[in-house]
Amino acid sequence: MKKMKMRSAIAMIELIFSIVVMGIVLMSAPMLVSIAAKSGYVAMQQESIAAASSEIGMILTRQWDEGNTDFNKTAPILRTTNGDSGLDENVPTGRRAGTPSSSQRSFFTSVGGDLDASTNFTAEADFDDIDDYNGNNTQLKLYNSETTGADIGDYVDTDINIQTTVSYMEDDASNGISYVNGGPTLTFNDPFNRVTAATSNIKSVNVRLTTTNTATELNKTIILNAFSCNIGTYELKERNY
Repeated sequence: MKKMKMRSAIAMIELIFSIVVMGIVLMSAPMLVSIAAKSGYVAMQQESIAAASSEIGMILTRQWDEGNTDFNKTAPILRTTNGDSGLDENVPTGRRAGTPSSSQRSFFTSVGGDLDASTNFTAEADFDDIDDYNGNNTQLKLYNSETTGADIGDYVDTDINIQTTVSYMEDDASNGISYVNGGPTLTFNDPFNRVTAATSNIKSVNVRLTTTNTATELNKTIILNAFSCNIGTYELKERNY
């Protein structure tokens, strides 16, 4: 009787299992690509928020107004047209009420005279005061070298705009505050929505992040607010012991 020689081969069940596994992998590929793209969106958004925060931090290091930028004299408290009357000059001291005579925070410069706060914000190239950043727009790109939509990596390209607005805001503390039925509840409206065209003692710095991308992770407007006050500056003095 002739013996049959057994050959090793792939069983049908193994072949079917392999096809199923390959199908699952191929079906998951688009989802994995989508998840990777979304992770890139979130990372870029976080970096954009960090960039906007850095922008505000840099702006707040600048002088309050163009009238404070002359380093040949101490930067005074500037006169305003629509500020809270409680913050006006206390005549004849040249200081605000309650400010000690030893303080250098005065409405008068060290060489005499006083200055008014700027009535309009004209951006200058030196960026030495807060007003110079009004209307400043910066665009963040994921791939700065790409110039057309056909460039490689375009599926994750996103332009995020950083728009900066500087404006005066109302400094009257009684504005926007009200008691409810004479009770203890105190309501204070968002001060950053109380913008005024006239000069006041507080400037609002608004940094807005926007994008035209329609992805859910990016299609949103993020706003960071900060403020700076008209308080003049101090002067260091040498003391001998």
